[in-house]
Amino acid sequence: MSDGTRTPDSPDQQRLVWRRLGDSLRPQANPAHLIVGVLCLLLGLSIAAQVSQTDDSLEGSSQQELVRLLDESGRHSSDLEVENAELERTLDALRSGQEGDISARNAAEERLTELEIIAGTVPAHGRGIVVLIADPSQGLRASTLLGVVQELRNAGAEVIQIGDVRVVASTSITTATDGGLLVDGTAIEAPYELRAIGDPAVMEPALRIPGGAADSVAGDGGTLSAVSDDEVRIEATVELGTPEHARVVK
Repeated sequence: MSDGTRTPDSPDQQRLVWRRLGDSLRPQANPAHLIVGVLCLLLGLSIAAQVSQTDDSLEGSSQQELVRLLDESGRHSSDLEVENAELERTLDALRSGQEGDISARNAAEERLTELEIIAGTVPAHGRGIVVLIADPSQGLRASTLLGVVQELRNAGAEVIQIGDVRVVASTSITTATDGGLLVDGTAIEAPYELRAIGDPAVMEPALRIPGGAADSVAGDGGTLSAVSDDEVRIEATVELGTPEHARVVK
């Protein structure tokens, strides 16, 4: 009775069966398997060589050489610390210099603004007084108006404007051919208005000193009044001419 399994009848058939079974179980190599195997072999050899070199470099060194290597490592670390400290000092110096440059620039800009106000090239505003001089008889002299300006300057006026004309160091007050007053060649009409920026508590009393500006105006037939103002605005400006002879010294 057969159980469905076939048994080879002869020894030759049995050997053939075993050979076919071995061929089917044997791994089948292909180019990909070969490449992977070679790469694994090379990687293993490389790791082994590095480990061997490291071990040999330390194991083969004498105690004196190991001490020398340790000393060189310490010196190198010290050099790096010194270099790091120098770089930090340089950075601090650069930061300090930058801050100094910024402070110097800010100070220069503030000084420039002050000089522009003094020179009359920019508008200005601030606490001050507004002076009105009435001259019904048209008898006010140029020297009297100049005295009022000088009195304001002596009292600390920083910026002055007469009518629509900015008063600067070179400003002139003269008499026109028709008897009127000229400020830097510009005719002004009564009542004359003077705007001055400064301390009102000092300038206003200074104008009323006996024998001073107010009395001089009254002597010419006019009257002077002054009113304090927390926001005196001076819009008139002057244009500076190009120096003809002066040169900047470098």
